[in-house]
Amino acid sequence: MSVLTTDLYTLTMADTFVRHHRDDLVSFEVTIRRLPPGRPWVMVAGVREVVDGLLGLSSTPEELDWLRADGRFSDALVDALGDLRFTGTVWAVPEGTCLPAGVPLLRVTAPRVQATIVEPVVLAALNYATRVATVAADAVRSAAGRPVYDFSLRRLDGPEAGPATARAAWLAGFAGTALPLAGLLHGIPTVGTMAHHAVMARGEDHEEDAFADALGDHPEGTAVLVDTYDTTRGIERAMAASRRTGSPLRGVRIDSGDLAQGARDARAQLDAAGFGDTRIMLSGDLDAESIGAMVRDGVPADDFGLGTRLRAGDPLGGVYKLCAQHDETDPSRRSVMKRSPGKETDPGVHGLARRGTGDDTELEIHLSHEATPGEPLLHPVVRCGVEVPGALDLGAARERAAAELGRAGTVPAPVRRSRALRELRSSLSGELLLGPDDALVVVDVQHDFLPGGALGVPDGDRVLAPIGRLLDRAREAGATIVASRDRHPVGHVSFAERGGTWPPHCVDGTRGAELHPDLDLRGATTLDKGTDVDRDAYSAFDGTRLLERLRAAGVRRAVVCGLATDYCVRATVLDALHGGLPTVVVTDAVAAVDVQPGDGGRALEELRAAGASVATTAAARAH
Repeated sequence: MSVLTTDLYTLTMADTFVRHHRDDLVSFEVTIRRLPPGRPWVMVAGVREVVDGLLGLSSTPEELDWLRADGRFSDALVDALGDLRFTGTVWAVPEGTCLPAGVPLLRVTAPRVQATIVEPVVLAALNYATRVATVAADAVRSAAGRPVYDFSLRRLDGPEAGPATARAAWLAGFAGTALPLAGLLHGIPTVGTMAHHAVMARGEDHEEDAFADALGDHPEGTAVLVDTYDTTRGIERAMAASRRTGSPLRGVRIDSGDLAQGARDARAQLDAAGFGDTRIMLSGDLDAESIGAMVRDGVPADDFGLGTRLRAGDPLGGVYKLCAQHDETDPSRRSVMKRSPGKETDPGVHGLARRGTGDDTELEIHLSHEATPGEPLLHPVVRCGVEVPGALDLGAARERAAAELGRAGTVPAPVRRSRALRELRSSLSGELLLGPDDALVVVDVQHDFLPGGALGVPDGDRVLAPIGRLLDRAREAGATIVASRDRHPVGHVSFAERGGTWPPHCVDGTRGAELHPDLDLRGATTLDKGTDVDRDAYSAFDGTRLLERLRAAGVRRAVVCGLATDYCVRATVLDALHGGLPTVVVTDAVAAVDVQPGDGGRALEELRAAGASVATTAAARAH
């Protein structure tokens, strides 16, 4: 890889880093932000090309002279580039793995100048090969065991793309390639028939002679292209040439017309003439969809060739983003994250674990030092500038791809963040991330506590929309959802008629005791409190065994919202903290009675002092 095989801005940034003596150790990670609708996964490929590019990083005197002559770069940068070699470490997901968007696929840890300059090549190699492998994997799946071959070179974006395309397709399960260079470089089986012009050179009346030339030159047998003029007559002449030369007619290829009907007619014609072992290959702008349709319809094709559409689809949107600055002396700047809307990144250096198979697969992104259950998916492929032996074995990648196609689901696997990663994100951005080990506790959003109710919280109905968002995100994240409600008997001890503080409210069997119908509580557990006529209960934990329930569900954090901040929410948060649960109060999803003006604010300050965190739904996301 030439130091000039990069973007100009990476050189200008590298120049600034050199000028300011900032060549410290950093980590960048590659993720694919999103996939097209209906696409649940991609098959990872291109790590081989990434590693080859990194380990081949170098410069020539002519390139350095060009940089000096350009005039925009310091002599210090040009001198540094003259000696530049990749000395870093690379971790990657094994090629052939099927993964959804939003997870780390590859990490580069290296001095800042090296890690900066290699960005475009890393992304070009990984984005392109992953796209090809994914298209090829779809075709392999659709072919249902029938061989598929790479015929794509003449349709690619330049001949240099040929070896990488053939490798990615072979990795994904193709049976071979028409590109001899891929055979040399990667040991991929090479295949081919003949061109139409070889038949045309003999003329239509001498088509049999053209076939006889090909068969005679290959006494072991070969395949011929039979649709230059008339397919039925071409097959007849190919069989005659086989009889004439004594060479087996291994196969016929049909590249035009109605391929399905052509295959049916060819099979009948070959079988009737005693050529039942002759294979039928179809090609001509095929893709996974058309192959799948023919397989389902029982079309008697033995092999398929993909050319034009092997590089189909939109380019993938893989990105390469800084995640850690290992030598940074300020701890708050060691783990970094991008917060641009729709382009957020995870801070820190990550691992990726997978659990389950098919549509039950779940992925967890965690900080690299965390031990987590499941199959670890990021492994070192380069250490300190040296390739890890065996890490990029193509045969192993091909075997993995076959296994992955057997286990890949039809819907995107959910992606979770570990508790430590969510806490790190929250500490850097104030962002509340809900996960499967969270519990969303919705406190007492009942008619009697809303405006117009017997004990209505002023402006209390403003919490309905934020709580609705939290409920949606909690379901998306697989979090536990609990809704508490007062369910008082007539004459409850809290009522003023018995010397209590409040007017009668939330009386069992009345509308006032019901939770507001706008709350979508699908999947939630509803807990009643305050059901003992002689005992009051503010907290959702009081008399409900909620703490035991949450521990049994594996909950490690409580996220609390509802009514009212200065009474039942306050008591619930304090009990969660006393029970050992880290707790977050969602401030735009609570409202206060404020019997004394400012009670709500003072309650939040008390909860902060007790150890609770605060967040808003504007920053809440499901992870």
